Formats: sequence, C-alpha cells, structure tokens
Amino acid sequence: MAAETTDLRIDVQEPASWSRRLSITVPRERVQRVRRSVASQLAGNVRLPGFRKGKMPANLLEKQFGPQIEQETLDRVIQEAYKEALDSGEFQPITQGQVGNVQYAAEADLTFDVEFEVHPPVEIKTLAGFSATRPAADAGEADVDAVLERLRGERGHWHDAPEGTKPDFGDQVTVEIRDRDAAEDAEEPRPYRFVLGEGQAISDVEEAIRTLAAGGEADFDVRFPEDFPDEEQRGQEQHLHIRLIDVQNRHLPELDDEFATSLGEFGTMAALRERVLADLKDDATRRASDEVRGQLMQQVVEANPFEVPNSMVDRYLDYMLGEGTEQAKRRKRTAEQEEQFSQYRRLMRPQAEASLKRMMVVEHLADAQGLRATQDEIDARVDEIAEKGGRTPTEVWLELEKSGQLQVLENEITEDKVFTFLQSQNTVA
Repeated sequence: MAAETTDLRIDVQEPASWSRRLSITVPRERVQRVRRSVASQLAGNVRLPGFRKGKMPANLLEKQFGPQIEQETLDRVIQEAYKEALDSGEFQPITQGQVGNVQYAAEADLTFDVEFEVHPPVEIKTLAGFSATRPAADAGEADVDAVLERLRGERGHWHDAPEGTKPDFGDQVTVEIRDRDAAEDAEEPRPYRFVLGEGQAISDVEEAIRTLAAGGEADFDVRFPEDFPDEEQRGQEQHLHIRLIDVQNRHLPELDDEFATSLGEFGTMAALRERVLADLKDDATRRASDEVRGQLMQQVVEANPFEVPNSMVDRYLDYMLGEGTEQAKRRKRTAEQEEQFSQYRRLMRPQAEASLKRMMVVEHLADAQGLRATQDEIDARVDEIAEKGGRTPTEVWLELEKSGQLQVLENEITEDKVFTFLQSQNTVA
C-alpha cells in the first residue's frame, strides 16, 4: 500500500498484523535543501585561521567537513521524514522504529526502510455458542477443620522432647549430615533444622532420622527418588553419616473460645467457625467464577485468533518477573544464573502471551459493547470497601488513589461487566 504526503513517497508493508515496514523515498531537492541548511549552520560556527567566523568558502567547508555534513543531513532528513510518515498514516508505534536499507548518492533521491510494531488488530466476530461448566463452589465442616488446624499449627510452640524420644512426623529436628564418600578435607557439616514430614528432606533421610534419639548418630545408605528435581541425582545412592542434635515437639493450643478470641473479635469458637465457613464459601465461589471465565475466554480467543507482538510479550514478562525496575537493571548475574533465568522466561512466555490475549479481548469488548466502568460504579465499589472496613469513602478513595490502586479497581469493574456480558451470550452449566 502506498501513501502520498507532501513530497514524500511512502510504501507501507505489513510483515505481520502487528508489524509495519515503511519504505520511504525523499526527493533529492529536499535532501539538498536540508544539506544546504546543515552546511550554513556549520559554517556560521566554524573558525579557521585566515577567515572570519561564518566567512569560510564553501569549497573549503566541503573539503574539511564534508562527511560530517553528509551524516548530519542524513540523520535530520530520516528523522523528519519518519515523523512525517507516521503522521500521514496515523500510525501509533509501540516500539522504536528500526531504520535500515539506507540508500543515497549525490544528486539522487534518498530511500530508507523503517520497521516498527503496532497494537495488533483485535476482531471479535464470534461471541456466542460457547459453553462452560461451573465447578462445585461449596465448603463444609471438614474444610473448616483443616483451616483451624492450620491456624492452630501457626500458633504452636516448640519445646524439647523428653530424653531418649525418637522423632516422628511433625517434630522439628536439628541434624548434621555428612557425605561419607567426601574428601577428608571437606568442610565440616553444618546443622540443619526442619520439620519431619514436610518434604524438606528425601524420604530415606527422614526415615533414617526417625531411628535415632537426640544425641545419636549412625551411618545410612539412602537413595534419591526417581522424581527428584535434580535429574542427575535421581535414583543415585549416597552414603551418609547422620547425627541427630535435638528433637522438639510442637505444643498446639486448644481449639476453644480463648483461641478464637486470640484471632480477632470472635468471642467464641462457634463465631470463628461461622466466619471461616463464610470465607471458604466466598473463596469457592470466586474460584468457580474464575474457572468459568477462563473456559469462556479460552474459547473466545480460539474462535477469534490474533497475534501478539513480541515486544508486548517481552514487556509483560519484564513486569511479571520484576525486570523493569531500576534495581533489576543493576542486578548482576553469573553466566549460569543468566541461562537459568532465560530458560525460565522461555517457559513463562506462553502464559504471558495467553494473559495478554485475555486482557486485549476484555479491552476490545469493553469498548465495543460500552462496558467500561462508570464513575457511579466506581463510587459504589469504594462505598462498599469503606463499609466493610469501617472507614469513610473519602479515606478509601484517597488511599486507593495514592497507592495507584484506583485504576486497578476500575479495571476490575470493567472486567466483571465484560464477563457478565459473555456469560449472558453463552451457556454456563
């Protein structure tokens, strides 16, 4: 596709839906006009012995500063022509334009290419005919018991086990582990403290520790499991000397009204259980809704495919991994760490691309269907947050605005409206 603007010739190519390549031709008359301006400005600032400032002959100026004038001319012409070409086509680049294939000879037109990325077009033609299955969103007394046990464990206290007691799962142990095959000048073993049964050591090591009493030590042959994270150690046998330094049992508080009061203004265990059950049901409902949203969005994206620019994926990965901050830019990594990080980025890339597609579809539908959050809806949500927290709407508003969360709140409302619309167009069982 070609476009005409003033004296430029612009040919627009689309290597991808999100990529544009402009082949721009600048007439020689324009190049020469800019060249004369550059030379005039330079002549006005140059001082050479025997000549007054600004009176240097043109032939000497060319001989002395010809390459500099040429480069400055090209830079200025390309910059001005590129900006003019963007304005003529109303392009909105999301990356810095990459200039290439510059061709210019004296008394000839200047041609060059510039390539950049733009927001990809999102066309949603199919919105209906999809189906999603809502998972069960319930919680019962067993779930409440599990939460209370977790809270109870978090508030437990450790105390030394009776002398001669062998540790069991749930006990905290301190051990020294030495590789019997290590060189004699190897470092002295360091003490490790962990809770048995929480997966912090391989099962063979935990079973070995359970045969010892505090102060005891012995030799053991252990084997790494076949699903061990380090592939090189899978199935390998190791000869260890283990010394159990101490054993601690955990004392857990009773699940009574005193325990309930320690967690907040509940007063009784009955009130605490009621609150936990309500929270679990709310969480289950949210997870079920998220699952439905995920199912519908995946079907919408699959039915209306579009590409996402690499630059957008890279920037989103930077955001996800905290790489866009000044602190991250100053971070130093070893070659091995850099390779591991690069591998992690590659693994995360599909997830980042899927998240971007979801956000872009939501943005498109919000505009196309008029589903943007209104000011009244934002105010109502702020009032709701204030009422739950026992604060005034003004306090909540100022806090959200200061922390930058006001935009997040607006986006959440918009997304809720988009998915309510999607569900109305499709079947949710």
